[in-house]
Amino acid sequence: MNFLKRKSLQFYLKFLSVFNFSDVTIAKVKYYYKTNDRLDLKNPVEFMEKITWLKLFLYTERYGYLVDKYEVRNYVENKIGKVYLNEIIDVYDDVDEINIKELPQKFVLKGTHGSGYNIIVPDKSLLDWEDAKKKLKKFLRKNYYYKYGERIYKDIKPRIIAEEYLDQLGNDNIVDYKFYCFHGKSECIWVKTFHGDKHRNCYYSLDWKRIEYDTNAIDYLPKEMEKPSNLDEMIEVAEKLSKGFIFIRVDLYSIQGKIYFGELTFFPWGGNRRLTIEALNKEYGDLMLLPI
Repeated sequence: MNFLKRKSLQFYLKFLSVFNFSDVTIAKVKYYYKTNDRLDLKNPVEFMEKITWLKLFLYTERYGYLVDKYEVRNYVENKIGKVYLNEIIDVYDDVDEINIKELPQKFVLKGTHGSGYNIIVPDKSLLDWEDAKKKLKKFLRKNYYYKYGERIYKDIKPRIIAEEYLDQLGNDNIVDYKFYCFHGKSECIWVKTFHGDKHRNCYYSLDWKRIEYDTNAIDYLPKEMEKPSNLDEMIEVAEKLSKGFIFIRVDLYSIQGKIYFGELTFFPWGGNRRLTIEALNKEYGDLMLLPI
C-alpha cells in the first residue's frame, strides 16, 4: 500500500470510528483498501477473509484470557506444564510500582494487553529509565481493540510484567518459531529472526524444508536456518496448545535446547494482510472450517 493510500485509509477509519460505525463496516473498508476487493463474510474463502470472520464473530472478548500475556500462563501450564513458561519477575498495575534497582541486569518489560508493548533490556546500565517509563505509561493508556478492531483484547486489564531475559548463548539474534495451526494440527512454521529493531522471515514445512518465498521482499531471510534439535517436541507443544481452535498461531522459542512459550496469536497482522506466499492464501483458507 503506497503512502497516500495508507494515509487515506487512516483518515477514513478515524472518521468511521468517531461516528461509531460497526466493526463489520470498518473491517470491510480495511479489506477493500488492502485487496481492492469486497469482503464476503457470508461466504469467506481465503485465509485473510476467514481470519476476519473469526475476529468479528467468534474469537471475541470471552477469549481475552488467551491473549493476555499474564493470564495465558494459566492456560499454558494446564495444557503442557509450567516447564515451558519463562520466569516472571513481577507484575505491575502501574509503572510507578516498578523499582528499577530491584530488577536484574537483563530483563524484558511487556504490556499484557496488546501486541508490541515491549521494552527489551539486554543491559540495564544502558537503559534510559525515564524514557522507558514514559513509553510504559503510554502503553498502559492504550486499548488494542479501539486501534485495531480486535475485540478479543477489549476487556483485558492493562498491566506490565517483568520477565527474565532469554539469552541465546550471548547472541541477541533470537529466533522466533511461529506455528500455523488449523484445528489442532500444525501446517507450517514461520521463522522470524531479529537483528536489533529489524526482523527477517522465511517459512519452513514441518519436515524442515524451505517453502517458496518472495526473495524480493524487504523482510526476506536469505540464509538457510538450522533445524532445531527439538523440532518434534515443538510441533507437539504447538498442537497441544492449538487443540480446539479453528486457527491459532503458536509462537515458541528454543533457547539452548529448551522450549519456551511466546504467545498465542489468533489474527496474524490483525487479519489485514495476505500471506506472503500467495498459494497459501487459498490453501490455508480451505483448512479453516468455519461454523457458518
